[in-house]
Amino acid sequence: MSESGSQMLPQDMGDDQLDPHVEYLQQLLRDNEFLQRENLLFEAFLAKVDMSKLGSMAEDDASKKKKGGKKGGAGGAGAGPNTSRGGMATARDGGAGQQFAALTDEEKNDLVSQEVEMVQAEIEAIRKAGDKDIDDIRTLMEEVDMRIAETKKDTYEFKRDIIIGAENPRTGKIVAEKMIRFIEDKLRQKDATADKLRLKNTTTKALITKLEHQLAHKEEMGEVLHLVDFDQLKIENQQYMERIEERNNELLKLKLSTSRTVQVLNNLKSSLSDMVAAGHALRKQIAERKQDLARFDADFGNVLDEKGRGERTLRRLKLEQEDIDTPTIMDYIKLKHEVTELEKQLVDWRRKIDILTMEKTRKRTLLKSVASTTQGGGAGLQPYGSGGGAAAAAALAGGEGSGASRGNSAR
Repeated sequence: MSESGSQMLPQDMGDDQLDPHVEYLQQLLRDNEFLQRENLLFEAFLAKVDMSKLGSMAEDDASKKKKGGKKGGAGGAGAGPNTSRGGMATARDGGAGQQFAALTDEEKNDLVSQEVEMVQAEIEAIRKAGDKDIDDIRTLMEEVDMRIAETKKDTYEFKRDIIIGAENPRTGKIVAEKMIRFIEDKLRQKDATADKLRLKNTTTKALITKLEHQLAHKEEMGEVLHLVDFDQLKIENQQYMERIEERNNELLKLKLSTSRTVQVLNNLKSSLSDMVAAGHALRKQIAERKQDLARFDADFGNVLDEKGRGERTLRRLKLEQEDIDTPTIMDYIKLKHEVTELEKQLVDWRRKIDILTMEKTRKRTLLKSVASTTQGGGAGLQPYGSGGGAAAAAALAGGEGSGASRGNSAR
């Protein structure tokens, strides 16, 4: 049927007489698709339903068939040509070899309703599981964010206090004392946090033990908790959880404020140490400046004394200058002329002295030669020698006289 329908499809485009066959084929395709969906629905239902329940349902149907056999046979004979959406015919003939019969519309409706309820239950379970997973993931993300924030804060404090703040400006190395002090502070903070958590854990365990004892006591006394009591306990538990969450948030805020306070305190301590060092340096500078000031005061006094002496000397010199007669220009010219003349005379006298010195040297040489000649001639020649000595003296005197006359003439 399908092959003939597929062969008729190309001819239907050109021939209008084959339109009923094409419509019938399309109707069959739609019915087949509907039946496939029903089969998928029934298979999903059979995969989820218990087979024992299905067997009990079959037995109930069989008992119903036996009670209304005649009516069922007539109904089966009349329902033979009936189709479901042009689909399959029902076979409710009540034969002995047939275990299952075709489902009625009510049974199909029940199956669909049960399947819808199952699917809704699965969706609800998946939604609850998804909500729980979302809450768990959100909790983990909050914890991770808190850890990231703490890690960033610790990294920033380490970089600020150790890498930058603890570096020696002279050597460029990290000061070990500041590093040790920073680690000790962090360890003390961790110990304080651990102590707080340990105390909280101990308190929680004590509360759980107390509640367990109370629950055991109530069970011994025969008290039975109703659903309303459980709901009330759930509400109280939710309220306590909200209070605990608020307290945890407050504790986290206090921890952050404490860390900020410790950070500010460390900054103030470092600034205080810097200020103390700067104060010592300023005190030394003040002492040095006081010494310099005392020295400047002494120098200032000496300068004032010198100034007074200079002013007195200046007044005295001014008075002396006022008492002295100032020479005129003609007096200056005369004095200048006299100085020039005196310089010329000085040059002449120096020349005369040189001439006389040369003459004196010549005369001495001549006297020495005459004296040696006189001593070499002997006693027989002494009268002549004495006479000769007188003559030589006269010659010397004449030479000196001539030199004096030359000097006078030169002057």
